Amino acid sequence: MRATNEEIAAVLRERICLFAGPGDMLLHEGQLAAEFGVSRTPIRQVLQMLAYESLVETRSGVGTIVSPLLPERRRNDEIAFRALLSAAASCPVPGRYGLDEAGALLRKARVLLRAEGPITRDRLFHLLEHLLDATAILVDDHILVAAMRASCLRYMRWVVTELPLASQDAEAEYAEWLEAGIRLAVSAPSADLLRHLARRKDCPVAADPTPEAAPDTASGDADPGA
Repeated sequence: MRATNEEIAAVLRERICLFAGPGDMLLHEGQLAAEFGVSRTPIRQVLQMLAYESLVETRSGVGTIVSPLLPERRRNDEIAFRALLSAAASCPVPGRYGLDEAGALLRKARVLLRAEGPITRDRLFHLLEHLLDATAILVDDHILVAAMRASCLRYMRWVVTELPLASQDAEAEYAEWLEAGIRLAVSAPSADLLRHLARRKDCPVAADPTPEAAPDTASGDADPGA
């Protein structure tokens, strides 16, 4: 059976988020069409979808490449991610809409967190993907959802890339938080679960390895994830 645009996008999205370099990752329409057994038209549509998510960009004379992660933008990328999470939390869906689906996604994330062995890049990606999807279901504004998804995917790329620099044990940090979310999905309004998801420290690995340089670091900056 021919792959759908959504299926192709899911494969490429994971591939992009797991790419750690070095160099640029090129996405050739012809090669992708052959890989997925489709014409170039759906590949172009998928690449446009990924461009809306700020995962890819087109460069003259080069073609479509994965949008690079810039070290000097690392802190700003996280600030934007958390700001959009906070904005999304202010626009919840009404009542208990979406809670069954969101709860199921949180349970999938819990399974990945409890899996034996050190957390791997692909396991971490899927865990964070489930959290993103659960959050998006509960937001009642498509513009906010689109912006939040793009920002979250960029932050997920940072987290997955930094995994080798970090503690490999995510369960202690996330188990209690996930359990609280799963309980809210059963008993609380959608707005309560959305606020809970928006408050997460969405990085079950080490802290930012490239803190902002400032002459008065002793004063400390407020944690945007607090």
